[in-house]
Amino acid sequence: MYRTSRHASKTRLVRTTGLAFISVLLLLLVIVGAVGWVASERALRPDIGGSASTLNDYPELQAESISFESQTGIELDGRFFAGTGDAAVILLHGFSEGEDQMLPHALFLNDAGFHVLTYNARHPDQYGDRVYSTLGAQERLDLVSAVDFLASRPGVNPERIGVYGSSLGGATAILGGALDARLRAIAAEGAFSDGDSVIDSSFERYIGLPAFPFGPAARQIAEWRAGAQLDDARPVDAIALIDDSPVLLIHGLDDESVPPSHSERNLAAAGENVDVWWVPGAGHVDAYQIAPDEYAERLVTFFDNALRQ
Repeated sequence: MYRTSRHASKTRLVRTTGLAFISVLLLLLVIVGAVGWVASERALRPDIGGSASTLNDYPELQAESISFESQTGIELDGRFFAGTGDAAVILLHGFSEGEDQMLPHALFLNDAGFHVLTYNARHPDQYGDRVYSTLGAQERLDLVSAVDFLASRPGVNPERIGVYGSSLGGATAILGGALDARLRAIAAEGAFSDGDSVIDSSFERYIGLPAFPFGPAARQIAEWRAGAQLDDARPVDAIALIDDSPVLLIHGLDDESVPPSHSERNLAAAGENVDVWWVPGAGHVDAYQIAPDEYAERLVTFFDNALRQ
């Protein structure tokens, strides 16, 4: 009788312990899933910050409102600034920004005679629900469609098209350069090396949580919601496929959002056609604010040599 009671007590203890373990496991899964969902929302639908300037602040720029259809099935809107020559540069803004961010770059490139195209990248608030930001996976295809649009413009030489991108735009420029050989010059500032790394660093820096297990959960949820694969957003792989076109990487040495190690990895994977400008004292994509004259001179010279020689 005592032995039976003891056995029953042990069985109840095992059952209670098992239920407690399962309950804790389910709670952890719920927490990881909830954090992953919130993080995926921030990645897919970033808050768009206001630019420091608007088109009204640049009376020298004569903008033509344009739109073009992306091969992803959406219509993107932007601006075209006609130049005096036949070479053109596409400017890609950064994560949680809009095309106004590119106005300073548009001004000095347009002053140098280049046609300039800017456009607002995919975002649910801009183009409708489920048109998500995808860390470059879909944006690279939008860029190829922007090249299609530019190549069909009167006065634009389709063999003289380049691209500059800032942050996510920089990563997109590299990804698009690997897809489309018509991009004869690629410049990228503050570009990340791969989507997983930037997600992990964002968790640690902005959310204050460890990258694992929250990063992989956020990735899986974001991929499911957007119908896009982060494996398609790896500039570190794409840059190695750019053989003929010159590439200029720009990175602030004080960048804490996308540390310089990202450009170090991109540079290590690249060929001899890739150069880098490390900017002391510059944070994330603010090299132009640190050294505006040198910045403009370097970019104009880079596109001059690649597109007009």
